[in-house]
Amino acid sequence: IDIAPYVRSTLTRTTGTKPRRERREARFGSATQVRDEYDPDYREIERLAMPGRSRSMAQGQLKRRANTAKQDSAALLAGRTLTHGMAVGMSSSSRPWLELTTGWDPELREFAPVKDWLHTTQQLIYQHFASTNYYDAAKIAYAELGHVGYAVTLCVEHSDYGAVYHAFDHGETWIAEDDGLRVTTLFYRTAYSVDQMVRKFPWERLSQQCRDAYDKSNLQTMVSVTCAIEKNDDRDASKLDSANKPWRSAWWENASTDRNALLKEGGFDSKPFSAPRWETTGSEVYSSSSPGFNALPDMRELEFAARRKGRAMDLMVRPPVFIPAGLQQTAISIDPGSMNFINELQGKVDIFRPDPNVGTWIVNDIERLTRRVEKLYFADLWMAVTDMEGIQPRNQQELMYRNEEKLTQLGPVVDRVNIEKLEVDIDRAYDILDRMGLIPPPPPEIANRALSINFVSILAQAQKATSNNSIERAAQFVGFLTGMYPDAAIKFDAEQAIDEFANNSSVSPKIIRSDEIVAKMKAEMQQQQQQAQMAEQAAQLAPAAAQGAKAAELLSKTQVGGGGAGGGSMLDQMLGQ
Repeated sequence: IDIAPYVRSTLTRTTGTKPRRERREARFGSATQVRDEYDPDYREIERLAMPGRSRSMAQGQLKRRANTAKQDSAALLAGRTLTHGMAVGMSSSSRPWLELTTGWDPELREFAPVKDWLHTTQQLIYQHFASTNYYDAAKIAYAELGHVGYAVTLCVEHSDYGAVYHAFDHGETWIAEDDGLRVTTLFYRTAYSVDQMVRKFPWERLSQQCRDAYDKSNLQTMVSVTCAIEKNDDRDASKLDSANKPWRSAWWENASTDRNALLKEGGFDSKPFSAPRWETTGSEVYSSSSPGFNALPDMRELEFAARRKGRAMDLMVRPPVFIPAGLQQTAISIDPGSMNFINELQGKVDIFRPDPNVGTWIVNDIERLTRRVEKLYFADLWMAVTDMEGIQPRNQQELMYRNEEKLTQLGPVVDRVNIEKLEVDIDRAYDILDRMGLIPPPPPEIANRALSINFVSILAQAQKATSNNSIERAAQFVGFLTGMYPDAAIKFDAEQAIDEFANNSSVSPKIIRSDEIVAKMKAEMQQQQQQAQMAEQAAQLAPAAAQGAKAAELLSKTQVGGGGAGGGSMLDQMLGQ
């Protein structure tokens, strides 16, 4: 018995007496409590690895952290390497990274009309991403993911640009999961100017303070607002209004005292946001394991060592001096090149200098900590070729092994990002393009059928490299056996091997011919071969036929048996006439 509808209706009745904003604020408060225990670590990661960029919530307002306390930039460089590596390796703006396919029927994707439609549609998705700010937002999301372990990107349709992607800072977002451990709820708090508030929301729903600021032309006064986006489990699918879309949203002013006042309510036809996590355990909503989390101890020690190094350098350059008390009233200069004249009876000035090996030890320790931070941020894997010792470039096999090593370290994260971010982004882009009427009608063979997404980015191809290596080794082995046993070639399906290799290598479908075209070309080639064989046989029989014609003519002219009744040509005699 399905009790879900009964449970939902019961919940609606029990909470329906509360104002709409109050219900959402209650859920928002619960979401903030879940994230509160992570905030101290987030703030420390901001201080050590993201100064000047991250924003934290302070008394309901977004506050930028000033970059004043940072002493060492190793974590900044490691984070930059990780961010750029993931951006290029997973969703590059200049290389293919997605491929639409018919996962339920691999043979159907070789059908020419289906193959062309899939290729055209994925090119439209590429164009959508390239014409919007998607790749800029994705780079910020990868930075957030690497540092704090989760990232949120919101895609909102736009009449002029098609769509706008908002990449949030972790300090302004809160998330929640459903029973399938997927993120289905997003709360984010941001600030708009009064001018933006008037343009974005209906005038009658603005607070009195906001309207008064607009009337006084205080257009740049910032107003704190909160937005809630969640899956709409109570919708009526038979209705097409915004309140019954699969995803619903609501906005409210944080300073407004009206507990039932909402700035706007809306909905989305597809999931409008992606929220990938680096790694979650058990009932965790937020990831407590990420390069930033894991490198925290080393980043603390590195910052401490950097401060100690500065103090040691100061002691080396400007060491403390011991001066006899009798010289207290004597002006002594410690400027470089200065000359001080003192009476020998007054004593000698002693200079205290620290152990010169202290500076070397501190520098070596900083280098050690820097390597550890880079390793925890996977910078050594992204720079595997650049930092390679010896003559460069190495052979292709070694580079392949290094890519596989990179995959071994990042494989689980790649899979999570594919599912929790890239698939959501592609579905959202397809939905927007389809409702704009830009997606052509699909062939009847795949109409009303769900498509599959095949990721063909650099890291995804590294995952498939093993398959292509197996195909190559199998082809070489069959070629070796064929030299001794010609019948062994029958066992190897070369055409299927080409298809598999091309799919794993993300080769354009316009390069590899479909099975239908190959079958047609084979039939034409066989017909041409038969015609050529017939022509060759006719050419071989032509001389014999010509000689036979001459012999028949000679026999017909040769008379035998005289001219009587028993006479006639020799040809007639041979034919029994």
